[in-house]
Amino acid sequence: MIPVLPDIDELVTSALREGLPGVTVRVLWPEDWQHALPLVVARRVAGAAISPVGLDAAVIDVQCAASTRREASALARTARAVLLRACVAQYHGVDGYLSHGEDIAGPFEIRTGMPEPGTDLFRFQASYRVTARPL
Repeated sequence: MIPVLPDIDELVTSALREGLPGVTVRVLWPEDWQHALPLVVARRVAGAAISPVGLDAAVIDVQCAASTRREASALARTARAVLLRACVAQYHGVDGYLSHGEDIAGPFEIRTGMPEPGTDLFRFQASYRVTARPL
């Protein structure tokens, strides 16, 4: 039997919410982002199942935003630690576990794209590979 893979976006955002109290954690950028700061937007952008028995390796894009560069940088570095610790601890969600995590790129400041950066918005981006398995 081939199992249904866990919802990695849900696993990652749940782990980040638990580890980042007071921070808004979403899968997509909210339209009212100004009122959601500090903000972490995390979602799967690539990856594939690496085993027919249910191991899924996903590339996760994590963007951290705050009203100052210092805050955004600190949030990005803290989000990294929270996510990788959740993988080491095999964070348990509603339909699976995180089981491995590693850096791919970042965190680094991004000064382009939407929403447009400015004196009230600073963003840092990073990519991680996380592995998950179903319950």
